[in-house]
Amino acid sequence: MNHPLQIDRGRKTSLPTVEARHESDPDIRRRFEMCLTGDNKAESRQGKVPISAVTKAVLSREGGVCRQGNAEVIRQGDMLSYRLLNGPMMGLVIQASYQSQGIRLQITPKNERQSQILTGLIPKLSQVLVGRRCHIALELMPV
Repeated sequence: MNHPLQIDRGRKTSLPTVEARHESDPDIRRRFEMCLTGDNKAESRQGKVPISAVTKAVLSREGGVCRQGNAEVIRQGDMLSYRLLNGPMMGLVIQASYQSQGIRLQITPKNERQSQILTGLIPKLSQVLVGRRCHIALELMPV
């Protein structure tokens, strides 16, 4: 048996990235085109994701926890808590509770940077929310 062993080394193949191909990212291109043209079809594709029956069933029970998009939703009594899981606002917690005078949103930032951004944003959001069918009160909680 004088047959030499042939070692077959796998070749590493890789696909060039978007930057290497000097092309724009398709998702960014689609969003840019949507902003320019105001394409309603593109908005409906990207728009709201319907809440499934399973998610509704989980949140109908006390202490139910589920993930909806990029947020973790937790039910605590009559309150829903949304914790953002990724992106620049990761860790931000929004607690929504329904009261007799309307809806109360308590926004709790994770760090000082988020707090600074939200401090400037809360008055603008409050102005946008005026005139809604239900009164919505925004509260920025300390870090």
